[in-house]
Amino acid sequence: MCPSCNAKRAQVTAAHLVERVLPHVPYRQWTLSFPHRVRWVLLKDAGLLSDVLTVFLRAVFALQRRRARRQGIRRGQAGAVSFIQFFGSALQVTPHFHSLVPDGVFVPREGGVRFEALPPPTQGEVEQLLRVVRHRVLRLLEKRGALPAQGPEDALQAYQAHSQQQRLRWTEVDVRPPPRKQPRCALLEGFSLHANTHLHANDRQGLERLCRYGARGALALERLSRMEDGRIAYRMKRPLPDGTTHLLFTGLELLRRVASLVPPPRANLTRL
Repeated sequence: MCPSCNAKRAQVTAAHLVERVLPHVPYRQWTLSFPHRVRWVLLKDAGLLSDVLTVFLRAVFALQRRRARRQGIRRGQAGAVSFIQFFGSALQVTPHFHSLVPDGVFVPREGGVRFEALPPPTQGEVEQLLRVVRHRVLRLLEKRGALPAQGPEDALQAYQAHSQQQRLRWTEVDVRPPPRKQPRCALLEGFSLHANTHLHANDRQGLERLCRYGARGALALERLSRMEDGRIAYRMKRPLPDGTTHLLFTGLELLRRVASLVPPPRANLTRL
């Protein structure tokens, strides 16, 4: 959870991906998050979390291939770099995925492959994809016997459960209206899918920034400040719908919250 170490890791990861892994093609970020009952299950089983990511990516790749066939493109293949995050901007436990997917397909040709760009997905396609992902994820969890979820089994899980369930206290600072709904975003029974972030093929700096964002750590020191009463304020990235922008903690409460965000041991947070 060291902010300095995490910043270095994010920088090195992003530079490696942009310089040595990701080809010069346009990209779209697909972000999937889950309802509370699914988040709790995924927190307790890193292997199951990986399997859910596989389900999600297979659905995205199938959509890319179908869209390519409608353009007359056959044998198209897709790929992705996915970042697994266990936190939100309010320091809450919320496992979710950020997947960078080429905005098109790779078609085998003699001596190599050729990239064929695709038009942006429609709102209907994003909504249909979320319906498919929701159905397949719940089916997988039920098949594994993970639902209904069991309660906490140790201190760390107790902190994680508290992070998900606690009613947070807020202070009114820099009140702003809530952001408007974006296109190519869908919500369904607590599942959320966002696919409106797009980068052109020549925007390598933007791609590196997006990779750093996906590989970043949970805690940002520049968002921490101390209140006059001694409590610690943490500024979130975005305000809540009621306009509030800061979390308030005592020192012990902050340590408990940060401890709940520690990822599982030996879990890969970046997946190709």
